[in-house]
Amino acid sequence: MKKKLKKINETEKEYWNEGKLERSKIKKLRRHAFYYSYKREKKILDKLLKDFNNKKVLEIGSYSWAAWFNENTAPKSLTCINISEKELEKGKHLASKKDFEINHHLMDANNLTFENGSFDIVFGGAILHHLDIKKTIHHIHRVLKPGGKIIFLEPLNMNPLYKIYRKMNPKERTPDEHALVSSDFKIIREKFTFDHYFFDFFTVLFGFISLKIFGDKKYDNWINKLGFNLDVFFSKITLLHSLFARVIIYGSKK
Repeated sequence: MKKKLKKINETEKEYWNEGKLERSKIKKLRRHAFYYSYKREKKILDKLLKDFNNKKVLEIGSYSWAAWFNENTAPKSLTCINISEKELEKGKHLASKKDFEINHHLMDANNLTFENGSFDIVFGGAILHHLDIKKTIHHIHRVLKPGGKIIFLEPLNMNPLYKIYRKMNPKERTPDEHALVSSDFKIIREKFTFDHYFFDFFTVLFGFISLKIFGDKKYDNWINKLGFNLDVFFSKITLLHSLFARVIIYGSKK
């Protein structure tokens, strides 16, 4: 029997409010595997976020913007939502240091209560996979103005190796989260035209080797660099996209 959305929301809220996730193991691997990917990711986001200037922006989450925005990012207004009081407070703390308008709302992203056409851009970091994709995409489409844009950075779960890893390490994620699969892309495509950048297949494999050799240090090494360069090359081949671990989705409202 499918779990009801209300119960899923309660569990998500509990996990984030109480800090139940255990990610110390994966963080060590990420520091190797994503060392160069994070630099590429930041460069891509810096380019995409130029569209945020003087626009009304909604973040599904509450503080990814703090890592994404650079000194040249100045939206007309930024609205942040989160289902977790604790996570929302983190965003409020960061917002106190900015000179543009930032508003925070305790809200379920599956059921946005903003009026139609309220925003120019909706974005989020690692958030869609915690939600009912169909419901959320419907609401994102509704609250965007005509031609409004989306930017999301999300984990993927199409590679069998990642599926096995996730099964073996359940404490690293909330019980109901679901990294994106091909059917989720189809749902997004119903409402948006979009393109994407794929990250991290060889970097994960080579990062694992690098971690074993160097330990939790010296991330800037030839092993990680080789994995990164292989990823950049092979991510251009559509048939191989299902191998990758993460994706940036960017597009426009139909």
